[in-house]
Amino acid sequence: MIEMLIVVVILGILVIIALPRMRTGVINNNVRAARTTLINMIAGARAAASQTNRSTWVKIESSRALVLARPRRAAGSGDADTIGPIQDLSQLYGVTVTASVDSFRFNPTLMTLASTSTKFTIARSGRTDTVVVDGLGRVLK
Repeated sequence: MIEMLIVVVILGILVIIALPRMRTGVINNNVRAARTTLINMIAGARAAASQTNRSTWVKIESSRALVLARPRRAAGSGDADTIGPIQDLSQLYGVTVTASVDSFRFNPTLMTLASTSTKFTIARSGRTDTVVVDGLGRVLK
């Protein structure tokens, strides 16, 4: 009986030690996953601009990211088609996304038409990461 109690106490101590490290690992993983999702959306917007020969926008609304293409070709309301799904990065990964601008555009020649780079900051529980897109539409970091 005492042996069982000692095993339970040792397991409890191990859990108390490991839990904060596991939580940090999960947070780091979620920030990286959100960053990767955002980079994939930027690459998708750039590819869609070239493939469809129309301007595309990567737009950040709160922590939601979406890709729009203009002019609208699909039936529906509004002046833009949504390319791919709208990604709610806050709901998916528990992160907040802030951007230096709310949207940026790729024209069919694959330039962003921005004179400066666009910076996205992804954060959760003190862990932050950034994505920077230059004026040529390249992801720098």
